[in-house]
Amino acid sequence: MNLLQRLRNPVLVNEWKLRMRTRRSPWIITLYLLVLGGVTLTFIYLMTGGGGHYNPNRSRELFMVLSILQLAMICFVVPGLTAGVISGERERQTLSILLTTNISATKLIVGKWLASLSFMTFLVFATIPLYAIVFLYGGISPAQLLKVFGFYLITMLGLGSVGVLISTLIKRTGIATVLSYAVVFGYAAGTSILAEVIREFIRYQRRVYYSTGAPMPLWPDLLHSINPLFGMLGIFNEGPVQDLRRVISNRFSLVSVDPFWLYVLFLAFVTVVCLALAVYLIKPVCPRLRKAAGEE
Repeated sequence: MNLLQRLRNPVLVNEWKLRMRTRRSPWIITLYLLVLGGVTLTFIYLMTGGGGHYNPNRSRELFMVLSILQLAMICFVVPGLTAGVISGERERQTLSILLTTNISATKLIVGKWLASLSFMTFLVFATIPLYAIVFLYGGISPAQLLKVFGFYLITMLGLGSVGVLISTLIKRTGIATVLSYAVVFGYAAGTSILAEVIREFIRYQRRVYYSTGAPMPLWPDLLHSINPLFGMLGIFNEGPVQDLRRVISNRFSLVSVDPFWLYVLFLAFVTVVCLALAVYLIKPVCPRLRKAAGEE
């Protein structure tokens, strides 16, 4: 019982009640499903040539389009949800009150982080029936379906932790939101651009110094593997991430590495680091002062 009480997070429970009981929640869910459902049906309509016969062999393409579209929605929505969780408390002048309670800094940060992502997680899992329509025609394995939703989850957790850290550093919600979007965009576009710049630089060096026999370093492919778009394409055995799988298999014949797990490890590392920094930077009131305030 004591263990359950210690694990219970009052911040998370309170945020869940406030977020899920608003009138906007059902409308947001409905609109989100209508948008994704409309895109899915429109894509099917275009593939059938205006209402003709649907080719089940193209269901894989539809599944990829739906997956990438939802990934783009996650990257667009998550920074806005998490960038104001701490800065908003500062602007409402309620953060100091929270820090004088018995709630630890860890529970405060983790509670705000999970609460801000809970609604987006609910939206993502509410789209399972849309995926079931595509999954019905075949062409997609159950393992790929599980990987796609696991990919969504780890992406939300990683990008959400970055938003929480920026919200802890920046006092203004508007500035924190803009900076969160800039960081996410820089991460999504920068890893791909940097990978191609490194690849072209290596090729240029080889042309100049005539060292064409040396194998291509792994850095460009590693950068592609932590990119959200190419990481998603890698689940479907598409994109430049497959070069990493092939290169590792050729160089290390006894090692079989799935680029999906490289993405998971990278985002897990980012999540832990960002949350730890947010807990450290929030600077809660000294426990002795809390105890003295409680006795008074």
